[in-house]
Amino acid sequence: MKKTAFAFITLVAPFLAACAPVETKTKLMTSAGSQIRSAGPGDVVMSFQSRKALPNIVGGADIWGRTTNAGGTSVRFVGARGSEAVFERTDVVVESNATTMTESPMIIPQTTTTTVDGTVGMTPVSGTARSTSYQFIPPRGSSQYATAQRPITISLAEGRGVNIQGRTLRVVSVGPNSLKYVVE
Repeated sequence: MKKTAFAFITLVAPFLAACAPVETKTKLMTSAGSQIRSAGPGDVVMSFQSRKALPNIVGGADIWGRTTNAGGTSVRFVGARGSEAVFERTDVVVESNATTMTESPMIIPQTTTTTVDGTVGMTPVSGTARSTSYQFIPPRGSSQYATAQRPITISLAEGRGVNIQGRTLRVVSVGPNSLKYVVE
């Protein structure tokens, strides 16, 4: 019974994994926590990277977990306007035709059989030799293009925060050319 269950799980697992949906995950690349950080005009205060699962032949996510670039979001401190910090949020979306088929190499085995028949002196001889070689075909590759959305201006007073990609950017203090902030 245990062998049958193991065989069933072994055969069904790849099909279940092939059914996992293709998702895009976004990760904060800059550090977060309760530590107060400082920035000057032009500094990036938050940076996110998005990765999309490679779709397989049946439209599910790659069972090996391979991903492709899906873009990202950056938030830059522009400067101060009175007692408010001014930020610029820029979103970039990357579209790609990458799939598991375009990003996987192929290895094609080629088997050759050689047969020899003849005589040595008066003795008949015959022999067969089999050899296998492999042809490596590199991945076809894919193409992608990036589209930048129009930047969004965000103004925050001291003590105020804004939620960006599930994280909160909170302004601690604002100076003429400096910013103290926390990413939660």
